[in-house]
Amino acid sequence: MRYFALVIAILLLPIGGAISDLTIYSEASYDSKEMAPVLVEWFHGSNDDEDLENLVKMDRSGDITLLHWRTGAEEEGGGLPDDDANTRLTVHGGTITPFVAIDGYASNLTNHQSEIESYGLRKNEVIIDWHIQLIGSTEVELLNLTMEWINPQQLNDATMVHIFITETKAVDSKGRVVENLVRDWAPSQTINRSENATNKLNETITRDHLRSAGIELGDASHADDFEVIIALVGGFENDTENRVLSLQRGKMPTFWQSVDNTAILTPAALLFALIICIAFVVLAEKKREDGLPRLEGAWTSEENVIEYRLVTGYSIEIGDLKILDGWRTNNRIKKETIAANSKKEGKLRVSGSGDFSLRLAVKVDQLGDWVLDLNLPDPAAND
Repeated sequence: MRYFALVIAILLLPIGGAISDLTIYSEASYDSKEMAPVLVEWFHGSNDDEDLENLVKMDRSGDITLLHWRTGAEEEGGGLPDDDANTRLTVHGGTITPFVAIDGYASNLTNHQSEIESYGLRKNEVIIDWHIQLIGSTEVELLNLTMEWINPQQLNDATMVHIFITETKAVDSKGRVVENLVRDWAPSQTINRSENATNKLNETITRDHLRSAGIELGDASHADDFEVIIALVGGFENDTENRVLSLQRGKMPTFWQSVDNTAILTPAALLFALIICIAFVVLAEKKREDGLPRLEGAWTSEENVIEYRLVTGYSIEIGDLKILDGWRTNNRIKKETIAANSKKEGKLRVSGSGDFSLRLAVKVDQLGDWVLDLNLPDPAAND
């Protein structure tokens, strides 16, 4: 529902007398990093202080890029966000916290430290240049983020851009300090996937949306308390596995760093056109959010048996099922049409070893062809 709130907030912007008062408080351009530390997503759970402290130290020393999802924040109290955290945990197939995902995939919690250390710095396979503007009148009212890159190869259908806004040191209402807290997350598959195609993406976020996520930018004097992390996750056309193709990170620019605060955005027509364009983009994103199906699953108590659940938004046609290397199965998810806003549940009996991955091709009404991934840890790790 946050996208509807965004549309309403945009349309209610004071575009009358306040138009001439809008200024660029601060802005900065970021050249793509050639190398990046591996992306580590930590989902908070009980008794994880020692693990989290080690990860924060690794982040500060540049060994990893840490996203701290505060799952369970509502139960703990303190006013920190957990809606996006719980959604992201479901995307990774997690059900119990603490939980860790490395390089875009759920990982073995027991051996996560050694697995992280095996990565080191990795070369960004896609070069992404990006730019941030903080715009407002008496305080920041809009955050405008633009990204541009050229595809070195054809991108596969699973490739997505993820934008994370984190707070370096968040403090909840109980006085607890939470480092690298993910305040906001915006995934998008609205990209051109063709080889050598140029992608130019724009994300505009209103003050009301930022505040609802606990992001207070004020006059941008302390905007560098927050960071933006951009992750292009997926693969090229013939790849057998997805991964983080590009990882970019930078602090938000402060009022003191960069701008001529007398720069006025005067043309009312330009602002109105911007609002209309953003509204169309938001509505398209809302349509995808409502329409795309979810594939969830977990190991059952029965050996090598997976219980899956397919939840639809719009109606779908189930296509081919592909089990990745190391596993096989004799039964399949039946090819059939599933009605909108319904669920299909079942079990798969599989054989093999190691981490488990499958891909299910689906055709979504109004949205076309998609591939759903289900990734589960090695069942032997639970013994």
